[in-house]
Parts: sequence; structure tokens; C-alpha cells
Amino acid sequence: MSSPAHLRPAEVNDLPFIFSKEREYMETNEPEALQGWMAALELNLADWIDCLPRTVFSVDDSGKPLGYAMWTLKDDCATLASIHVLGGRRRQGIGRLLLETFEQEAAARGVRVLKLGVHRNNPARLLYEAAGYQPAGRDGGYLLFSRVPAES
Repeated sequence: MSSPAHLRPAEVNDLPFIFSKEREYMETNEPEALQGWMAALELNLADWIDCLPRTVFSVDDSGKPLGYAMWTLKDDCATLASIHVLGGRRRQGIGRLLLETFEQEAAARGVRVLKLGVHRNNPARLLYEAAGYQPAGRDGGYLLFSRVPAES
């Protein structure tokens, strides 16, 4: 049986894990974009560092990372920049927990609109649709979604 998931804020020493999981995603799901992504690695790293105060990790009882979610904040809009759950731990509610945490933290900061983009072939889009995100357009191969956070 799998250990339950707990949440903790991200730390600087989580950056190598984030890098490895983001690269794994690119290699697996968007290999045609990997070269451009690697060319922009310094910009990606700067974004991850900027997002650290708005990154939450899901960990098991031993502290092993199971996944994370990071988001950006601009004015009254929060954008989910990345959400990742380890392959062997998917479909166990961890992604939903991370998404709900993003929504709650954003709402606590007075955010009026939640946004995200997901690659058209990424099955995580089903999670977002089930959570009430509405189609808001396209950006290349990405489907854009948005929703208004629930009142607390």
C-alpha cells in the first residue's frame, strides 16, 4: 500500500527534482519541443526560482517527493505553471490535492481568475475539466483553461 501524501512548501534544494521531472515531461510528452526548452533552460530555472514561494510539494511519510505544483501571480490572476505527479502515484488524488492547494492559496491572495495551459495530448486536462476549468482558447499545441475561484 502506498504512503499517504502530505504537503510542504518547496525549498531551494527541490530545484534539481523539479528540473528532472520537467525534463522527463518534455522528453516523454513534447519531444519536438525539447531542444527549444533546453535552449531556454536558464530562463526556465529563473522562472522556477521565482515560483518557489508559490510551489507546494506532495511527499510521502518518509518525505519522498510524490509531486509538486507551482504557479505565477500577476495582478489578480494566478496561472498554474506546472503540476507533476510521479508516474507510479498518478490517479491516487495527489494531482487533485495539488490543484486544490493552488486554488486555495491563490484565492487567499485575492486572485480573481485562475488560468492554466495543458498540452492537447496531456491526460491531465481531464482533471482540470472535472475541477470546473472552462476552455479559454489555444496557444499552439496547448489548450488554455480558466475559472473563477470559489469564495472562501
